[in-house]
Amino acid sequence: MRLPEVPAPHRRAALAAGLAVACTVACTGPSGNDADDGAASSSPRPSQGSGPATADVPVLGASHELLPDPSGDGVLLLTGPPEGVVADRSMELWRWDGTAWELVDAGSETPPERGFFAAGYDSERDVVVLYGGDLPAADAEETWEWDGARWTALRDEGPGPRLAAAMAWDPASAEVVLYGGDDGAGGIRNDTWSWDGQRWERLAAEGPDPTRWPAMLVSDPPAGGLVLYGGHQVVDESLPDALADTWTWRPTGWTRMTARGPGRLVNAEAVVDPELGVLLVGGSDMQQAHGHVWRWDDGGWTLLGRDVFPARQAFGLAYDAARDTVVMTGGLVTAGETSRHQDVWEWTGDPGTPATQVADFGEP
Repeated sequence: MRLPEVPAPHRRAALAAGLAVACTVACTGPSGNDADDGAASSSPRPSQGSGPATADVPVLGASHELLPDPSGDGVLLLTGPPEGVVADRSMELWRWDGTAWELVDAGSETPPERGFFAAGYDSERDVVVLYGGDLPAADAEETWEWDGARWTALRDEGPGPRLAAAMAWDPASAEVVLYGGDDGAGGIRNDTWSWDGQRWERLAAEGPDPTRWPAMLVSDPPAGGLVLYGGHQVVDESLPDALADTWTWRPTGWTRMTARGPGRLVNAEAVVDPELGVLLVGGSDMQQAHGHVWRWDDGGWTLLGRDVFPARQAFGLAYDAARDTVVMTGGLVTAGETSRHQDVWEWTGDPGTPATQVADFGEP
C-alpha cells in the first residue's frame, strides 16, 4: 500500500512517532513497582560525540537490537542513535556477559550509526546480518555482516532502502529473511526477501494482509520457517492501528493462521528458547504496554506468564545460550518520545518466576 509522498524529515518523524506509540499509563516492572524507581548507577555515561564510547556502559538508544553473539560469550548489542537523533558516527557493538557490558573492538571498517535498521542472526553461518536503516543524508540499502571479529560490507543489489523492516533466520532455507518496511519514498512495502551470504533474492512480492510495519518476526525451528505477529496496520497518514493476526512463512509462501493469540500488539519482541520454543514478549496494544510471555507451539499461542518482564515495548531481546537465559534491554520510557530505559533484565525460563533487573545505569 502506497502512502502519500511527504518530505523525508516529516516521514521520518511520523515513523518515529508510530514506533513510539503506546504506554499511556505508567509502565511497571514484574513486581508492580515503577520501572524507573531503581537507583541510578554511578557508572559514567558513554560519550555522545563521534567515535567509540569511552565509558563502561552503552546508551540504549532508539531502535537498538540485541542478538546472539557469534563469539558465544554472551549477547551482542547493536546500538541505535541516542534519543533517535542520527549523527555522523560509527555504530557501536557491546557484549553483555551477565555481569557487565564490554565495548567490542569492531576494527576500522564499521557501519555508520543508523536508526530503524533490520538485524538478524544467521545460525547456519554464525554471523549477524545488518540491513538498511536511517542515515543522516539518506535511507540505507547496505548489507553488512559481523562474524564475531570484524564487519564486512557486502555488495549486492537487494530490497532497496528500508526502515523498520523485520528480519529473522529461516531454519527451512538456512537463510536470513527480510519482510516489509518503509521504502524511504513514502511507501510501506509488503515483500519478502532472503539473504544467503552473497546475494538477495525476492521470494514474494506480496505478503501478510493488511500491510504493516514493524512486525514481530521470529524463527520457528520445530516447524521449519518463520512466525510473524501483529504490528502497525498502515491506514493513512494518521497513527496506524495495532494488529492481532498470526502468519507463518514456509517455502510455499505466507499463510494466515486461525489461532487466537496475545491480542493487538505493536513493538513486541520474540526469541527461541531451546526448551520452551518460540516466545513472544511484551509489546503494546496502543493503550498500555505489557510484560507477558506467550509461547507459539503446534500452530497455537499459550500464555506462559503474566507480567514476567517489566511492561515494555520497542526493547532489545535475545537468548543467551551460554547461560540459558533470556535477556531484555531498554524499551520506551514515554509514549510519543524516543528516550529508552537504560537497564538490563534477565529471565531463566520459569513462568512462575519474574525476570530480575540485573543492571540499571540511570536515565538516558
